[in-house]
Amino acid sequence: MSKNSQANRKAKFLREKERSRKVQARINSNRSQIATVYLDESGNTGHKLTDIDQPMFTLAGTKHSAQQAERLLKLLQCKSPLEAHFKNLRRRKSGQDGILRLMKHSLINPELVRVELIHKKYMITTKIVDLLIETMMHNNGHDLYVNGQNIALSNMLYYCMPTFCGQDRVDAMHAAFVSMVKQQGDDEIATFYETVEELKNNSTSDDFKSDINLILATKTDIKETLDDIDKSSLDPSIPAFFSQCVAWGDIHPKGFHIVHDDSKSIEQQRELLSLFMDLTQKTIELGYDRRKFKLPLRALSLEFSNSQAHPQLQVADIIASALSYWAKGKEKGETDDYLFVELDKLNPSKILSPMSIWPSLHVTPEKLGTVFNGGLNPANHAAYFLMRAKA
Repeated sequence: MSKNSQANRKAKFLREKERSRKVQARINSNRSQIATVYLDESGNTGHKLTDIDQPMFTLAGTKHSAQQAERLLKLLQCKSPLEAHFKNLRRRKSGQDGILRLMKHSLINPELVRVELIHKKYMITTKIVDLLIETMMHNNGHDLYVNGQNIALSNMLYYCMPTFCGQDRVDAMHAAFVSMVKQQGDDEIATFYETVEELKNNSTSDDFKSDINLILATKTDIKETLDDIDKSSLDPSIPAFFSQCVAWGDIHPKGFHIVHDDSKSIEQQRELLSLFMDLTQKTIELGYDRRKFKLPLRALSLEFSNSQAHPQLQVADIIASALSYWAKGKEKGETDDYLFVELDKLNPSKILSPMSIWPSLHVTPEKLGTVFNGGLNPANHAAYFLMRAKA
């Protein structure tokens, strides 16, 4: 090996070592700090997950300082602070360019920004699996969360139901499921299972009918099942908020404060969420594989405010809306749009949460990253935690 090659390798090794040292230093610094996280959402239609105009929900969390946020907002070149909203900016080419300048800035990185992305139509399928099928199997002694079976089943149903049964019938079943969970009446229950029967009767695959039977089998105990389901369980803002708290708690174990843009959904669930934040309880780790999380959540306070008071919330609005716009383009195949193309070049997935709810063709534990390695059932032990918690 030449002296030049040896010198180049040594220099590369030293650069990597220095980079690793800086990363570890930042991690250590974060662990000793109490941060303030700013949250804003896009595409929140509550339990109306079938809204075709807003198929995505995003919740962006940032921990920029006020000075950093102001620096980012200046890139938008708005004439008025009131214009610093995505829906206004995207109407003009100049506004779109401003959004892109902000999104490509070095301050938009995974250390300072985290985005939860929820594909609403897919979420309905995951809820059918989680609320109905998982409950039935749990009552029969089977843990559907082990090896990510719940995710694999959701992926399979999401792609196979339209293929074998027709998208219109699937849409009707989705709407009936949402209505059943929200209303929980006899008529809504009957309508939902009628739409499932319609799927089965019109399936072009006889083998797939056995998979539809999993849903039909939940009818036996559906009233008892619905008694234990909160009517807000289909609101994507709740799991997105929870995921944000888990992530920032891992970074800041001493705790963090939350400033959330005005959100009726979160305000309505404030008392329940505060139970998960009972710091008088011992820390426990729940879940399996890559989906493990710790309780209590490390949030020290929750304040609701607006973007007029905090420039960080304006930045969070731009980020959440930009990611929602990009995800909608990917889903609908609207990939020729200028703003989508330029956002896609920035690799926005780098700031997406690994817990985002998005369909994939993966169905094996290896591909899903859900090979069982021990752990505690999240549903059971979260319930035990709440039983002991104080708001």
